[in-house]
Amino acid sequence: MRPLLIWDIDGTLLEPRGIGRAALNEAFAAMYGIAAGFDGLDFAGAADHDLWLQATAQSHVRPTADETAKFFITYRNRLEALLTRTPLRPLPGVSTLIPLLSQMGWPMVLGTGNIRAGAYAKLSAAGIANYFPGGGFSQPNLTRADILQSAAAGRDPATVIVLGDTPRDIHAAHANRFVILGVATGRFSEASLAQEGADLVLPNLGSPDQVMMALTTLANGRGPGVAP
Repeated sequence: MRPLLIWDIDGTLLEPRGIGRAALNEAFAAMYGIAAGFDGLDFAGAADHDLWLQATAQSHVRPTADETAKFFITYRNRLEALLTRTPLRPLPGVSTLIPLLSQMGWPMVLGTGNIRAGAYAKLSAAGIANYFPGGGFSQPNLTRADILQSAAAGRDPATVIVLGDTPRDIHAAHANRFVILGVATGRFSEASLAQEGADLVLPNLGSPDQVMMALTTLANGRGPGVAP
């Protein structure tokens, strides 16, 4: 049986265009009248609920549980509206690679800092949502490592490969004893992802053959390094 592939979304599957940040800011302004509530926060590999806690803290807002739930409903609606005007595009190679992996029988799920509704809104707008039947998503009090653990659904760590573009993805994968294929399509270079401990690193997902070679290498228990 092929290993389970757990995919990050922003910067790994889809180009990061700031749509999520814009929707979060719009929702925050709608609820509290505070513009740019999420500006200045580090989104790379962060979970939506962690960002929410940081935004409310820096704006000196103390939300109730009901307000938190209302915020994320508002965010989802704002995100969907923004995506109708500016849909996110898959990063180079993704539109070819994901159907190919599916046809070859690689099981795939998501391991993302997005809330579930936000994740599928983004992937649906990009036309690839149907390839990911579930996974781990941002929830209150879940760390990034918890999200990946949820996505793995109890599988043996030796049968899981994570794909992500940030140091937070790497550290969360290794906290669960998963190997990770770092993809330098976000803010971080190949060298920096390797230095952070990625088991293999690719510059991008543009070459299906290169990706297959890297996945096969990790599935066979080899690494770390920069994939050829």
